[in-house]
Amino acid sequence: MSWTFEKVDIELLDNLNLNSHEKLIYILLCRFKNCKKGVNVTNSYLLKRTGIKSKVTLRKYLDNLALYGLVARNQPQKRQPNHFTFEKDKMQEFIRINVSRRKQLSKKMKEIKAKNKYQQAINNDKVTPINNKV
Repeated sequence: MSWTFEKVDIELLDNLNLNSHEKLIYILLCRFKNCKKGVNVTNSYLLKRTGIKSKVTLRKYLDNLALYGLVARNQPQKRQPNHFTFEKDKMQEFIRINVSRRKQLSKKMKEIKAKNKYQQAINNDKVTPINNKV
């Protein structure tokens, strides 16, 4: 077995705003910083390497890293690897894309919830349907 190591800025280790999983994710992403095709990492890879159990938790940690300006991500399509960037100019572009995508998803989820609520109300035994036919 050959050993390799990653250099880590002392500021990252001393950062009290980040938890251990966020620091580990950042270090894992830094490993791919010099790849020719960019940093393209899947959520399943990060989940497996960090021991995080939930995709929601992973997203929360990645959002926190973006909040502190360390790394930003963009998922081009569903079931595709995330593309990460450490460059400040690209970060703003990725964040803008994510915000608009989340607004669209939020709108769709509200529509689905409203439709489900309506269907549940109609299927309720206590509700008497109104018919124009007598």
